[in-house]
Amino acid sequence: MSETTTQGSSVSAFVSTLVVNVVIFSIFVSLFIVLKPKQSRIYQPRHVVDTVPGELQVEEQPSGVFGWFSFLWKQPTSFYVEKCGPDGYFFLRYLRVFIIVFTLTGLLIWPILFPINATGGGGQEGLDILSYSNNTYKWRVFAHVFLSWVLFGFCIYTIYKELVYYVSFRHALQVSPRYDSLLSSRTLLLDNVPESLSSEGELRTVFPAANHVWYARDHKELEDVVKERTKLAGTYESTLVKSIKKAVKDRKKLAKKGAALPEPADQFETYYKEGKLPTHRLKFLIGKKVSTLDYAPKRLSELNGELATAQNNWQDAKMVGSVFIEFPTQLELQRAYQAVPYNKDLKLSRRVTGVAPDDIIWENLQVGFVTRNSRAILAKTVLSLTLIFWAIPVAVVGAISNINYLTTKLPWLDFINNMPDVLMGIITGLLPTVALAVLMSLLPPFIKKMGKISGILTFQGVEMWCQSWYFAFQVIQVFLVTTLASSASSVVESIIDDPSSAMTLLGENLPKSSNFYIAYALLQGLTISSGVLAQVVGLILYHVLGKALDGTPRKKWNRYNTLGQPGWGTIYPIFQLLLVIVLCYAIVSPLIIIFIVIGLTLIYIAYMYNLTFVMEHSADARGRYYPKALFQTFVGIYLGEFVLIALFVMPENWACVVLEAVMVAVTVAAHLYMRWKFEPLFDAVPLSAIHIAQGDSGFQYPMKDQGLSEISQTGKEFFTETPATGPVETEKISKSNKDIKQDIESPARTGTGSGSLSSILSPEKNESIQPDTQSHVGFLNRDDEDQSGKVNAKTLQRFFKPRVYSSFEALRKIIPVRWNKRVRYDPQTVEFGYTSPLVRDAPPQIWIPRDSFGLSRTAVSTAREHGVTVSDQNAEIQDDGTLLYTGLPPDYEEAVKE
Repeated sequence: MSETTTQGSSVSAFVSTLVVNVVIFSIFVSLFIVLKPKQSRIYQPRHVVDTVPGELQVEEQPSGVFGWFSFLWKQPTSFYVEKCGPDGYFFLRYLRVFIIVFTLTGLLIWPILFPINATGGGGQEGLDILSYSNNTYKWRVFAHVFLSWVLFGFCIYTIYKELVYYVSFRHALQVSPRYDSLLSSRTLLLDNVPESLSSEGELRTVFPAANHVWYARDHKELEDVVKERTKLAGTYESTLVKSIKKAVKDRKKLAKKGAALPEPADQFETYYKEGKLPTHRLKFLIGKKVSTLDYAPKRLSELNGELATAQNNWQDAKMVGSVFIEFPTQLELQRAYQAVPYNKDLKLSRRVTGVAPDDIIWENLQVGFVTRNSRAILAKTVLSLTLIFWAIPVAVVGAISNINYLTTKLPWLDFINNMPDVLMGIITGLLPTVALAVLMSLLPPFIKKMGKISGILTFQGVEMWCQSWYFAFQVIQVFLVTTLASSASSVVESIIDDPSSAMTLLGENLPKSSNFYIAYALLQGLTISSGVLAQVVGLILYHVLGKALDGTPRKKWNRYNTLGQPGWGTIYPIFQLLLVIVLCYAIVSPLIIIFIVIGLTLIYIAYMYNLTFVMEHSADARGRYYPKALFQTFVGIYLGEFVLIALFVMPENWACVVLEAVMVAVTVAAHLYMRWKFEPLFDAVPLSAIHIAQGDSGFQYPMKDQGLSEISQTGKEFFTETPATGPVETEKISKSNKDIKQDIESPARTGTGSGSLSSILSPEKNESIQPDTQSHVGFLNRDDEDQSGKVNAKTLQRFFKPRVYSSFEALRKIIPVRWNKRVRYDPQTVEFGYTSPLVRDAPPQIWIPRDSFGLSRTAVSTAREHGVTVSDQNAEIQDDGTLLYTGLPPDYEEAVKE
């Protein structure tokens, strides 16, 4: 293989990948522009779907192709907090913050390292001339070292700054009237509760302020009956609708032929040969066959009776080792939550708060300590083995990116050298990135399944488990394995000839594998972002699969009214990987920064649109994925440092090795410090913050450590001293709550944020400090620019003084004004709030379309005789076979969304 072929492959791969991705990007964006005005259900469902809760609905987009962009760009931070939810807001912030970080560091790195690498005398060609591998001058490497200090140091400080911001925001969010009044904010979940606390009386001696106590119970028999009833109701509904549709179709055919129509028209037997009605098996394949229309109403009636009796006696079921404890106020909840680690009887208990009943994985509540640990070990072992063996297909993908280097030792691949440059570029550039993206997309469902098996208590927890493991797969497989496979394939011939030179050769060629990640960044930035914006998957699901699969009114209604939800455990790791890539290659191949920044920017714009106009909120984790992502960013910093050390070791440049090792030590120290300083603050709220929100001027938020010492002290004193919140103080706080609620619900309350509320309850001690309420651009706020467009001195102050400009009081002012109203629950919701959904499962209501010849009325009447509800309201089937729904399902209830 010629030298020209190998050295020019990076350029051909880059150009081919760029062209293909630009073409796809153009097609998807054109699709978005053309279809958006015509397909409102796809492109702005949160405006047109009536069942979207009022606070999540958005106004119609401004006219113009990109009017929506200027509309979104002008919105204040509180708009994004409300419309995207805390989780969506922090995901956008994650992208935005690191776009700014890498743009600024790139502007510093490019003018220094591009000339150094380009004139390094290494004889590289193509894109490789700009990489570290082209530099042969030992002392020039100090530029790489000190710029790495700037890059990694800037990232570490940004992580610190953002953790300060998140904790202040989280505490401000928790004490807002909406979140303070949520049932989930006042309820504590404990598992592995010992026998000594297995009665409510004994538990109340530990937590005397408890309002309600719900012990989790073993409802296995009840679960089996509910599953049977749910499945049978679905079969019955589907069969009724199919039978009505068959009758309409048959009558239409006969009418077209001029033949006599079958009579009696309102009997199902009329439309089946010899009266053989539809059947189903009671068990898969081997079960007894029964007539669905005869069997279902009778059996549903029996199951309804069984379940009603069991649900009335639900407290007779055996208690398992988990309990929900509801407190009258969030203040009492936080006191108890912070005290759990200091109770010797609860040492093995996990404590969870802030989760709604719908977010609980109920079957995992009855998993004991030993069983849970065994299952967790099993799940982690399975995922670890998968992590190892997944390297095989990923390594093949990585080798393809440099397959032209393998042709000398694998003669049967020699035909590759005769391919046109364009085709070669597609094979080595586009094909591996697409194959890798497909491979990785198969993993999240499997990882989440393992998370449930491991005994995690909440769906939020499963998403965070997925975030951790999927990130591990992304880093190890997409980055490490692919990098090593790509580097190794490019020098395989030389290694075979001289094995002792393996490390040196791999070190020299490691920067070249950045070409693969430039292609990967193009794929994510151009194709994936435009695909997200164009809603390609949504269009297919709604218009293609919807027409093929939605054969009942309920399925059609669900298709229209059910909005997609973001799976943060899957979304975060994909884009966290881009950060890992740029942190590893920013110094050795600075060109990659440009493409990562462009990619992240396009992704940011796409998700800014989707999280505002398209997606519904998923289970509210109150932004908890954000600090996890920030801490995982340290992985990229460590890898970037070790890559540089490895490159410095090869030529025995020990001075640079030592200097980079110093940076590693600083990184480790910063990482450990931040974990110690911030992790205890993510779910715990200092009581002083709650007192301040209640209007008590005798308290001050501990901004110095954001409540770390106070939270520890509160927990230690809970079981040893008289509670600080005695009856008199509790009465005082309750009165304060009433006063606040009256003020909040006053018609005169206006504003874009909760600034006016904060000024009433706890005036700013320093009125010159203004939070970021006018823009969502973060620390490059437009308010920090003068009329000439230059960033003024306040920008640096905001960045370097996070405990001043990201204080608790400042961030209280970006809480949406709608969240100044408290949530009210009816007594029954509170009474059964954290009982198993099996106990609350209502009898099913079958929904069928009304026809013009009486079949649906027959079905309604027959079912009523057995005490089963079948409704043909709000749905109809026309004589031409068109199936329509005209209103809500009969069993529709507006969800209590937390």
